[in-house]
Amino acid sequence: MLAAVDISPREAEVLKLVGAHLSNAEIGARLCISVRTVESHVSSLLRKLDVPDRRALAQRAPEPAAGAAPSHPAPVLPSLLTSFIGRASERAELAEMLRTHRQVTAAGPGGVGKTRLALAVAAEAAGDYPDGVWFVDLVPVTDPGMAATAVAGALGLGEQPGRDMTESVVAALADRHALLVLDNCEQVADGVALFLERLLAACPRVTVLATSRARLMVPFERVYAVPPLSLPADGGSDAVTLFMERAAAVGRPVDPALRDQIAAICERLDGMALAIELAAARYSTLGLDGITAALSHPLRMLTGGSRADQRHRSVRAALDWSHALLEPADQALLRRVSVFAAPFTAAAAAEVTGDDEGLVIDGLARLAEQSLLVVSASPAGTEYRALETIRQYGTERLTEAGELADLRSRHLRWCLRRAAALAVVGEDWRPRFDQVADDLRAALAWAADQPERRGEAYELARSLAELTFTRNLIGESQRRHEQAAALAENPGSAALSLRHAAVVAGCRMRGDDLFRLRRAAADAARTAGDPAGAATDLAIAATATFRFATTFVQLPAPAEVLALIDEARTLAGTDPAAQAAVATAGPAGPLTRR
Repeated sequence: MLAAVDISPREAEVLKLVGAHLSNAEIGARLCISVRTVESHVSSLLRKLDVPDRRALAQRAPEPAAGAAPSHPAPVLPSLLTSFIGRASERAELAEMLRTHRQVTAAGPGGVGKTRLALAVAAEAAGDYPDGVWFVDLVPVTDPGMAATAVAGALGLGEQPGRDMTESVVAALADRHALLVLDNCEQVADGVALFLERLLAACPRVTVLATSRARLMVPFERVYAVPPLSLPADGGSDAVTLFMERAAAVGRPVDPALRDQIAAICERLDGMALAIELAAARYSTLGLDGITAALSHPLRMLTGGSRADQRHRSVRAALDWSHALLEPADQALLRRVSVFAAPFTAAAAAEVTGDDEGLVIDGLARLAEQSLLVVSASPAGTEYRALETIRQYGTERLTEAGELADLRSRHLRWCLRRAAALAVVGEDWRPRFDQVADDLRAALAWAADQPERRGEAYELARSLAELTFTRNLIGESQRRHEQAAALAENPGSAALSLRHAAVVAGCRMRGDDLFRLRRAAADAARTAGDPAGAATDLAIAATATFRFATTFVQLPAPAEVLALIDEARTLAGTDPAAQAAVATAGPAGPLTRR
């Protein structure tokens, strides 16, 4: 009978659901259309089928075919415009959490790939939810009280008479077995939490998968911390695969032989999906060497073209979004702890920022909850770390606030105290050094460029030279002694540092460096008014050319060495130690052994 009546495909769908005795709100939720549109279709069907009321209309609905399996509505999810790469273990873990918990929050920093992971998991799980899978984008929502309205809009619902919007959504989903994906909850987290509490209490078969930079802080929540993309370069790196595919998409495929270089780039980007995609997009114009060089200023380089979501046009835009959600005190703490180059404790942060440790602990916890800091706990204590792009963003904010010099100075003094504490080698010395080594290096790099901090830079370079020698990093130890010499405020101190550098060069079996450094020490000693010290330096340099000849790449000419001995003899004067050194080096007999 229906065939003789001009009924559209959509009207046929509505009629079938009226026959299943669904309300207009439920039909709208099932078909992803508004209640007003459902009402319009029902009115049209009443007219076309010439029936007086909804009961009669339901009787005109076609009977389901015998033995036909109930059909599931297609998941209402946005289409991915680019391929989804890897994350097999993450998909499996998140899917398992959805099977066992009714509200799961995929949490992580901006650009880590939360939304794409949630969409992939929701699409794979669609068959488990016979009443549908729905996606709700909360980015446009700025009022926490409008969270339910956004959900209703995605479901195609309107507010029902006598009910607020939350009650209207709850009524539509009360007996439905469905999955809601709530994306980007962080800016309306309070409103989402209240909505979910009412929804899940009244809708026992509804499951919610939320994405957020901060957990929702509700008792029924289960949090899945979305990790960065895997970094190993031995054929199993999602980060490398993503880079190569996105680079190929802009017209310049990457030679697989360059995977190690790509892995190094991805590691510097902390495995962050957005940053890797933006870097790969620059491959056709910069190449791998250009990208590597540009990563010294990642926030400047990691920009993209026009995107529907403005937050994902650049890493800076993503971080601006997160930063704007923070309270002023937490914004200040984020920028101030950006001076730490390595994981740090709350006590260290309090010491450097000058704030009360209790307040700092609370602030660090909030920053971690917003996915702006990574927390690692061990028997030795709790440490915090900012990903490199976040750390550089914090440094920029520190500069804008006019606080950079003050915080760098505080950090420098903290490093000097840590270096002094490491002067005594104990049982736990090595892990204590490793914990602060990167901060010592970073503080020295900054102080070395500040003329007013030259003395402190010299002290830190000298300390770091001794510490790295103890740590068996003897190449760095030599460089730090040479750096200390360059920073010394008087030639006597410079000569001493150069002598230490020469000794380390000897330990490294680097004869050329030993010779060069002893001659430089002699020059500094002469300037300092220490001819005997200069004589000893020259004599030791000459002695090295025959005692350690095999450690030289290029031996000095005999005439040059003899001239050094003659100069040393002249400078030694009556100083016994200098005379003894010269005697060991000459007169000329030992040189004939070559």
